[in-house]
Amino acid sequence: MNSSELENRVQYLTDQEAIRRLKHYHYCHCVDRMVAGETAAGDELTARFCEDIVADFTGFPVAEGQAAVIEFYTQVVPSILSWCQHRVMNEVIDIDGDTATASWYVDVPSMFRDNNVSGVSGSGVISGRYEETYVKIDGQWKWKKIVALLDVFNDTESHWRNATHVFSNR
Repeated sequence: MNSSELENRVQYLTDQEAIRRLKHYHYCHCVDRMVAGETAAGDELTARFCEDIVADFTGFPVAEGQAAVIEFYTQVVPSILSWCQHRVMNEVIDIDGDTATASWYVDVPSMFRDNNVSGVSGSGVISGRYEETYVKIDGQWKWKKIVALLDVFNDTESHWRNATHVFSNR
């Protein structure tokens, strides 16, 4: 392996680790803190959204553009959940220069607010997969698209009984 190949490989691995941190910290950790009432965590999350970001979650209208996606995360999500703990795993990250895609499995033990728009209340679990697209802007990875294919979005008592296999939101 020559020095150029080694540099490219190191950059690829560095970018993969930056995307992992983006997902684990700027998404999971920040969403969980935001739902618990820490507004600064929402700012940390949304600072990593591209201007033309799209968020497509099973069962919810597609949010297009930074303002709509920020509203979804900072207003809609906390109106549904009072507590959550995101756990993402089994990621597959593919990088091509300053663009990347990734898929992640997700399990989210949650506490649902009473009378929220989802119709789920009490303790429960959200499970499924994220399919995401990223761009690197000024050396920083940001989300371009977040698709959440949610197979489970139920209370604890019935969460697996009503599971579906969601392969596409539209």
